[in-house]
Amino acid sequence: MANTKRDTLRQATGITADLVMELGKFYSAKEMRSLQTGLTSAARELRALTHTNSLLGRVGAHLSRDQHELLLDAAALLDSVKDNVEHAKERKDRAEKAAEKRRAEREREAKRLVSQAFPMPVDTLEAQLDLLKLVLVAHSVAIPALYRDYGRLHQSLREDMQHNNRLIGLGQAEWRMRNVSSARHALEHAFEEFLTWGDAETPTARLQHLQEQLAANRDKVLADPGSVETIRIWSEGLPLIYQGKQA
Repeated sequence: MANTKRDTLRQATGITADLVMELGKFYSAKEMRSLQTGLTSAARELRALTHTNSLLGRVGAHLSRDQHELLLDAAALLDSVKDNVEHAKERKDRAEKAAEKRRAEREREAKRLVSQAFPMPVDTLEAQLDLLKLVLVAHSVAIPALYRDYGRLHQSLREDMQHNNRLIGLGQAEWRMRNVSSARHALEHAFEEFLTWGDAETPTARLQHLQEQLAANRDKVLADPGSVETIRIWSEGLPLIYQGKQA
């Protein structure tokens, strides 16, 4: 009977891998691995108290036999907990790797779809103005990667067509063309991020939603006085890019 009770105490029957998974749903496999390592170390230290081949063991030599057995029982209990933590960690690790694979696949698909749906050339004045209009409309869809106060947005875009004297060695044409390219890359990134949000919809479905929102907001956004003024400033500033190239 005594041995049966002792065996029961040495097993953490109330702690299963399923329980650890539930308790650790907001923790990573790396954090579970740290917990596993801590339990392993703790059990090792308890056992070290029962051996005389270390300073800790020499100290533990002054404990009674019953106390040694208590330490060994506690170490076994920690091992039992650790085993279930290890199983949960392995499951979490597999789940994280599967999620990472899905995320990478969604990102590749989003990049392909954005490239096809929004080629966004910037090699002509007309194309650059079209890019500006798309930037303005995209902000109305409230894409987080692009979201800024609309007043600040117009201010920033207008400044892009002004030479920044602080950038020594960068002429007006280079400065403005660099800002056009920067706007293009930021928009591509924002669209790709929009297409990869969550797992409830495919990137293709997200693209359709995005295109519908852009179409629905386009006329209203471009008719806004702020947009009209920003487009005017770009229309006057962009030709200097070509003048600078010809100079």
